[in-house]
Amino acid sequence: MDFPKYELSANADFTVFEFISGGHNGSIRKAIKYTQTLNHDVYNMGFGDIISENEATGEVEIDDEAVSNNGDIEKVLATVAYSFYAFTARYPGVLVLFGGSNTAKVRLYRMVISKYYGEITKTFLVYGAVRNPKGQIVNVPFSPNDNVEGYFVKRR
Repeated sequence: MDFPKYELSANADFTVFEFISGGHNGSIRKAIKYTQTLNHDVYNMGFGDIISENEATGEVEIDDEAVSNNGDIEKVLATVAYSFYAFTARYPGVLVLFGGSNTAKVRLYRMVISKYYGEITKTFLVYGAVRNPKGQIVNVPFSPNDNVEGYFVKRR
């Protein structure tokens, strides 16, 4: 997808990406983190404002509940989407799970995925993420009408 996006910097293993959101609330440092789950073929994607950084290790802590209201949501989401391309180019066989810290964010993701579904599915398989009766998060076919807890994507 060719949308305006922020310049990303990545750590050596492409699991942490940083960028600066610029808008009417100033410059805000943001990070996208891909963390391997107990299932080594699944990574969780977290995204938010950087609230601290360990200078010795470079490890960043993010606030994934922050609402910046910087007026650049489309550019921020395009930047996050671009990180999916970079991350899955490095790790092509994995599933990436992402959701929101609240239902409004999950709904926003559903609207964006639905709007650009044709373009997204040229590169990725997209699934909804729901809990099964045992409480495990599993993937289901994507539907723009279903309320889910999040989404899985996997590079084709």
